[in-house]
Amino acid sequence: MGVSIYKRGGRLYLKYTIGDKVYRKSTKLEDTPQNRDYLKLAVIPELERKIATGEAAEEIRRKRTPLALSHYARKYCESKEHLKTFWELLAQVKIVERRFQMNVDEITRGMVKDWAQEMLRNGLSPKTVRRYINVLGAILDVAIDHEVIDRNPAAKIQLPANIEERRSREPFSKDEVDLLLERASGWFRNYLAVAFYTGARPGEILALRPEDVDLRRRTIRIERNIRQGEITTPKTRYSIRTVPIFDPLLPYLRGQLMHSGEWLFESPSGGHYYGSSKAHYHWKKLVEEVGIEWRDLYTTRHTFITHMLQSGTVSVLELAQIVGHKNAQQIMTHYARFINEQHLKIRRDIDPFGHNLDHTAVESPM
Repeated sequence: MGVSIYKRGGRLYLKYTIGDKVYRKSTKLEDTPQNRDYLKLAVIPELERKIATGEAAEEIRRKRTPLALSHYARKYCESKEHLKTFWELLAQVKIVERRFQMNVDEITRGMVKDWAQEMLRNGLSPKTVRRYINVLGAILDVAIDHEVIDRNPAAKIQLPANIEERRSREPFSKDEVDLLLERASGWFRNYLAVAFYTGARPGEILALRPEDVDLRRRTIRIERNIRQGEITTPKTRYSIRTVPIFDPLLPYLRGQLMHSGEWLFESPSGGHYYGSSKAHYHWKKLVEEVGIEWRDLYTTRHTFITHMLQSGTVSVLELAQIVGHKNAQQIMTHYARFINEQHLKIRRDIDPFGHNLDHTAVESPM
C-alpha cells in the first residue's frame, strides 16, 4: 500500500504503512490544488523511497529512542550501584553531565579533545583527566549497546605523560617519615604511625576497632573500610587480611588504645569518622608546617611498600599479602623502579641446592 493524501479540517495529511503499522502525518499545508500537486510530485516520492530503503523506519525508531547523554548516564550509574566507589563515581558522572548537556549523537571527538585540554589547562593532572574521559566513554558505550550511536568519540584520546602525578607519589625518605611523626600530634600522630608501618589505606585505618588490634599476637585485623559515612568491606576480597605489628608501631598503638572507644580512632563527637577527609585536613596542615615536598596522604602506603621492598626482609608475595594486593605481580608492576638491583645485595655464601659449602671441595681445572 502506497502513500495517500487525505483532508482533515482544511489541512492535508499523508497516510502510509511501515511494517504492520499505519501512520498518519500532517503536512501542515492547506488543501489547495497547488499543495496537492507539490505533495504528489516532491514529498510522496521521497517518502516512498525512504519506506522502501528502511530509512523511514530508522527515523521513527530514533525519534522514539532517548538521545540525551543524561539518559545513558543514569543507565550507567544503575549498573554500578554495587561498587564500593559508587558515590565517588556518581560525582564524576555529574561533572560529565554538566559538561555535555546534549544528545549523544551530537558529541564529537573534537569536543572531547577540547574538554581534555581545558581540564589540563585548569591544572587537573593527566591521570584525573583520564578518569573523566573514561567515565564519558563508559556512558557512550551504553548508548552504543542501545544502538543509538555506532562509535565512541571518547575512545583512544591521547593525553600527555603524567610526570607530575608520578612525582607526587614519590615515597618519603626515612628522615621525612621520622620528621612527620615527630611533628604530628594527638590521634593523628598515631594514625600516621599505623599508616606508615602497615601500608593500610586511610578508610581501612579509620574503620579499625580496638578488638582488631591484638598486642599479644602482634597483629591487626583489617576487614572493614569507611567511605561516605558508611562502614563497608575493604576495596577487594584480597584486602581482608591480618597484618603484623612491627616494633616501632607498638608505642603508638598502646597510646591510641588508651583513648579509644568503640572505634580505634573516634571522632570528638563519638563514633567513627565520616570518611578520610579529616585525616586529609590534618595531613595538609602538617606537610605545610614541616616544609617538605607535597605528596598526598595515600603516599604513606607507597612509602611502606617501597621501604619494605628495599629492606629485603620480606618476599614480594608476603608484602602483597600484607598490603592487600591480589598477587605479587601488582607489587612489581607499580614498584619495580624502586628496587633496581636489590637482588644483587643478597649473600654469596649460599648454595641453592643446600650443600654445606665449608665441606665441599672444588677441583682445580689444572
